[in-house]
Amino acid sequence: MSFYEVEGEDGIFVRQKGGANRNHIRNSPVFDKLRKAENELRGRSIVAKGVRKAFDLWAYGIFNRHLQAAVAGVLAQIQNMESNITTGKRGVYITKYKEVLNQVKWYYYKPMKEILLCPYSIETSEDRKSITITFKGLNPKFHIKAPAAASHFKLFLGIGTVTDSVVYPNSLRWTKPHGQNVDAIARAESEWIALNGPLMDDLTLTATLREGFVIKDDKTVLRALGIVFGKMMYQIEMIPRDRGSIEYLGGV
Repeated sequence: MSFYEVEGEDGIFVRQKGGANRNHIRNSPVFDKLRKAENELRGRSIVAKGVRKAFDLWAYGIFNRHLQAAVAGVLAQIQNMESNITTGKRGVYITKYKEVLNQVKWYYYKPMKEILLCPYSIETSEDRKSITITFKGLNPKFHIKAPAAASHFKLFLGIGTVTDSVVYPNSLRWTKPHGQNVDAIARAESEWIALNGPLMDDLTLTATLREGFVIKDDKTVLRALGIVFGKMMYQIEMIPRDRGSIEYLGGV
């Protein structure tokens, strides 16, 4: 028996050792369907990891491994749409089916609409490489529903690309972005803002992908708005991950 903990769950989990060994699973015809299913899961995991990277480091406290698994789950719908491809080699084409990402709950604590009540406008450049968000008359006292422990908040605007993932011909290996095809990310962030602060002038954030980056046909541009909370000690310290939220702004 082996005992282990699961992040986000209470108590200790137990599993019993045994069953088919790795070599048997990899080579026996009995496990052919399992191998194909595992390979498609591997492709979804690669893309889900790419989506997480596209949100940048600011989101990692909220976009934890549980949310990454949820993203991989909805990506199965994309593979199922590729019904004319042999099971085990169906790609993950976000460029064709980017709308499925709208199904994901991009938060751990509360949805953004229950935390941030200030109206805002979004503008994306024609080349898809830049996004600007403007908050109209942000009044922290009335527009931010913060956890009790918080004294400050910070806003993030992120933009990043994720690449479709396909299986190499005559193999079970997945392509990954590399060289000229590597993905790009960018972000903009506000200063720490006091929750008891006064009415603010319009607050504008702009995030732009690096100069010279080319968005190829196999790339989708993802945009996200994030909020995290902090507590003033001798300096502002960020409150743990369940005290923030992400608003997915869609893929283009």
